[in-house]
Amino acid sequence: MSVLELIAVLTGFAAVLLASKARSVNFLFGLVNSVAYLLLYFQYRLYSVMLLQIVYFSFSLYGFYHWRHPKQNETDQNNEQKILMLTSRQRVQFLLAIMVSGLIWGWCVIHFQAHFPQFFDPPAYPWLDAMLTMGSLVAQYLLSRKVWDNWPLWVVLDGLSAILYAYMGMIFTSVLFGVFTIIAIRAHYEWKKTYENYE
Repeated sequence: MSVLELIAVLTGFAAVLLASKARSVNFLFGLVNSVAYLLLYFQYRLYSVMLLQIVYFSFSLYGFYHWRHPKQNETDQNNEQKILMLTSRQRVQFLLAIMVSGLIWGWCVIHFQAHFPQFFDPPAYPWLDAMLTMGSLVAQYLLSRKVWDNWPLWVVLDGLSAILYAYMGMIFTSVLFGVFTIIAIRAHYEWKKTYENYE
């Protein structure tokens, strides 16, 4: 395990654990985590998820602000943003957006590398990488908005990511994503319980 992967693993664990507890400070750990993984994914040629770290960094800034400055009628007992939930129609729209954007992004990554082979090695698992990237983009957006539906999505994404990273030899990152899956399952139930208590 490199120092870079250790930093990424520790800050990622802290960010997800704190997010599962609905603590806004999770986004500060997320900022450091994004920088560490951007560098690590570049080394492993996972270009889609590498670029995703730039978006994660931006969503972490936004999420930290949004959770701490909610609309007046959307505050919880800690004066932070209340947990929200998507409608069934919104869920279908987000899933379709993930699939379509994943196909487009995968195609773009493959063709971009083909045009610049002197700068980039062939992408590893471009279609899976692209789908995980687009799904993660949506899940991170929902988390930054404090929407419960981010957790069931993270369960699937983190589980698949754990398998991919294990196969690629990123063992500690794979273990981390396995732990993320467990945390996401727990947060799925805890956030839903909190949401139901609002009513």
